[in-house]
Amino acid sequence: GQLEQVWLPGLELALTARIDTGAETSSLDARNIELFERDGRRWVRFELINPATGQAESLERRLKRTVGIHQSGTTETKRRPVVKMGIVIGRSNQTAEFTLSDRSHLGYQVLIGRNILKDVMMVDVSKKNIAPYVLPKKSPESKGAAR
Repeated sequence: GQLEQVWLPGLELALTARIDTGAETSSLDARNIELFERDGRRWVRFELINPATGQAESLERRLKRTVGIHQSGTTETKRRPVVKMGIVIGRSNQTAEFTLSDRSHLGYQVLIGRNILKDVMMVDVSKKNIAPYVLPKKSPESKGAAR
């Protein structure tokens, strides 16, 4: 559908996502984005607002790359950090790249682009919430395993 509930494993967080077949890369609402270095590698620290509590949760992820985004109506290019994160939509559980940007002026914290949809999902924009997330079953041997 055009809107779907998605699950971010590791964060244990459900968010409403807008499905956008016109967007190449998925995007996540991030605040207070800060690039830093750890052990000679580039990382990014950011905050994500938990919709259930309204509280900001601080996250750190290794920086995958940065991309230049051309926004419609302007000639300006903005640089955005890209991180890899897990996501569950319906029965699809995958790791995907997300650009980080302040989406507070937009209606949804997550935008799902073609990098997640391609070859995996069909989209019917006339419907909403038709693919509720199904959490993957944890195997007994994975309980308590070192990560």
